[in-house]
Amino acid sequence: MATEILMPRLGWTMEEGVFGGWLKQDGDKVQAGDLLFTVETDKATQEIEAFESGILHIPPGAPKVGDVVPVGAVLGYLTGEGEAPPTVETQATGQEMDAVAATAALATAGTRAAARSRRSGLPAISP
Repeated sequence: MATEILMPRLGWTMEEGVFGGWLKQDGDKVQAGDLLFTVETDKATQEIEAFESGILHIPPGAPKVGDVVPVGAVLGYLTGEGEAPPTVETQATGQEMDAVAATAALATAGTRAAARSRRSGLPAISP
């Protein structure tokens, strides 16, 4: 199964980083610990290493050098020998992912509150 290569969070307040470029080429074999790409933050430029081994696949829509990328965005994939990389039709931006997660959390909280209300006989309150 393919492993996603994500934009890392390099500090507590980091929301996005500037993609500095790949240190490996598309199709290269990567070992855990190899340096994959660089990220520029407001404080420093960091070289990011691979956590797993595999073959690097950089999708056509991957960030280019100088692009501002939200934390958690998919940059590429590591796959096994002979494994095809996943197809990426659309990638949500970090803000879109945050909005989807927040909406899902609110919906879940509302459902839980309604269930508690029915069980206890007391009116539900918002979370």
